[in-house]
Amino acid sequence: MVNINRLILRKFRNIAGSRYEEILKSYREFLLTEEEMRIPRVDSVLLAIDRYSGEVPEGVFRLLEHYSPQKVTVIYVIDRNTYRLIRDTLGEKDAEKFRERESELAEKFLKAVSSALDAFGLNWSREIVFAEKTEYVEGLMNDYDVLVIGKQYGLESTKTHHISPLVFRIVQHVTKPVVLY
Repeated sequence: MVNINRLILRKFRNIAGSRYEEILKSYREFLLTEEEMRIPRVDSVLLAIDRYSGEVPEGVFRLLEHYSPQKVTVIYVIDRNTYRLIRDTLGEKDAEKFRERESELAEKFLKAVSSALDAFGLNWSREIVFAEKTEYVEGLMNDYDVLVIGKQYGLESTKTHHISPLVFRIVQHVTKPVVLY
């Protein structure tokens, strides 16, 4: 904080007091405080993925390696609402087929992510859950320091939205840091 004040005073020393306060507020949005310049301690990371997330880039694993968290929890979320919709419209048999296919896809995704986490020497655990995608992730974030989530989580991208509306909602409701890939 002291650095910002010194910078503002040096740059705008001849400007009246009330105008100085306005300038100080404006520059706070762009300049990091001493507190913000310190790298926070990260002990736990939640990596939320689903069928739309796509491949997790190597840069994400490099970032996690830099923080050296004690645990990385990888959760593959299968949408419970889609399962219910299929069951209600097409029947129990088709709903179970959906569940089996999604579970197979989840295993494939988790195998790839697990091998990458092993390659970077990170301690991890994994889980496949049937839940409502946004509420489940939002509810879990009280137990984690950082959320890592793909921009396409929840929905495929469209030409008008490069980030899924579900991800927008999660980012707005989670108070912890979020890494988007």
